[in-house]
Amino acid sequence: MAEYLAWLSSYGRVTEGRILDSQQDDTGTTTVYYRYKIANVDYETSQKLKPEQLGNGQVYTPGSSVMVRFDPRNPGSSILP
Repeated sequence: MAEYLAWLSSYGRVTEGRILDSQQDDTGTTTVYYRYKIANVDYETSQKLKPEQLGNGQVYTPGSSVMVRFDPRNPGSSILP
């Protein structure tokens, strides 16, 4: 799985997505929920953010635009780099 995520982060196709929601749990882990569209199909998913993602200047508030990398062979598989 780690190899696939590394591949997706580096070589996945890029599209624009929107943050739907952001939640932080008791341990400080932030999970963001986001939506993106490929070939007129909407996808919604979530991702737990790494500490370095929170410090990179990207805003993860609802409505914010984000870069999404997705697998063109499986567009429902995506990552926020």
